[in-house]
Amino acid sequence: MKQTPALTIGLCLGMLRLASADTFHLKDGTTYEGKVLSETTESYVVEVMVTKTIKEDKTIAKADVVKVDREKLDAKAFLEVAALVPTPDRLTPDDYRGRLDVCYKFLKAFPGGSLGEKARAIAGELEKENDLIVQGGVKLGGKIITAAERQSNKVEINAQALESSIKSHANASEWIPALRDFAKLESGYSTTASFKNSIPAAKRVIQQYHSQLVESAAGLAKRLEDRKIGLERMSSEDRNASTRAIAEQDAAVAKKFADEKAAGEKWTTPDAFNKATLDEAIRFSDQELKRLETLKIDDKIDGAKAWRDAWTAVHGTDQKAVTTALADIRNAKLPAELVAELETLAKKAGLVK
Repeated sequence: MKQTPALTIGLCLGMLRLASADTFHLKDGTTYEGKVLSETTESYVVEVMVTKTIKEDKTIAKADVVKVDREKLDAKAFLEVAALVPTPDRLTPDDYRGRLDVCYKFLKAFPGGSLGEKARAIAGELEKENDLIVQGGVKLGGKIITAAERQSNKVEINAQALESSIKSHANASEWIPALRDFAKLESGYSTTASFKNSIPAAKRVIQQYHSQLVESAAGLAKRLEDRKIGLERMSSEDRNASTRAIAEQDAAVAKKFADEKAAGEKWTTPDAFNKATLDEAIRFSDQELKRLETLKIDDKIDGAKAWRDAWTAVHGTDQKAVTTALADIRNAKLPAELVAELETLAKKAGLVK
């Protein structure tokens, strides 16, 4: 099961308590680190780790102790709380609730002192952001954009979100998701700054992806031969079962490839054992790299500005301004559904027929 960041943080917070330890400094220079199990007027019974896996209960006479460094549990636990802010971009309400749960658990365990005050301040910051996100806002570039701002800047925000996703996928060497996001960005937001900014990154991704594809294609014959030899060395029963499994896998790969092509997917999924999928991926990546090298950008049109101007116009009263603004967003090659959204608003307001 995949753990969410909030769950991981919560588990760490709980583990700090279990792993708490005090350090005992003895007169002879010996030190012991462990959890106090019991204490009398004359001694401590301490659980110490003899090895990484073996524990031992040791009795330490207080007369032999020079100093005891007590574990500051609140300070250690607060490190996890402090890491909750500043929040990253594009968190969901569920993400915020997870972070708030960590704050509340800390405050329940350590309500007092300066760290309690800091934890309450962090919780307050998270609650404020969460309220705006629940209302339809989004955090981008470290700034919360309200629902109203989001509507009037929808094109810029959508484009920035795709730009951010491209970078995230590229940094994780997830070539196909990065390139599919770039294709979406170009398809709907080619007149935005985000698209222009993403072109160099897309080129780098394609170059790296293309190199991997060529290397994979070069090794295809050996992989197939190795698989054949492996099958020949199996027992008859195992060979038959493996052959059926391979046939099913090959059929699934072929079907997925055909389905992606039929759906118009440009960046199809290659398979290390399927020549057709590798050849197609190499061909298209080579084609796209050449196209981007000679791509000409029209700097005269700003799709984000065209949307903002049109949004303002359809919420006004100037019919001529609306007509001009709608023509501008069509020229900006924005997604058809966004153009239709503003046209509908303008019709409802009686600003266009």
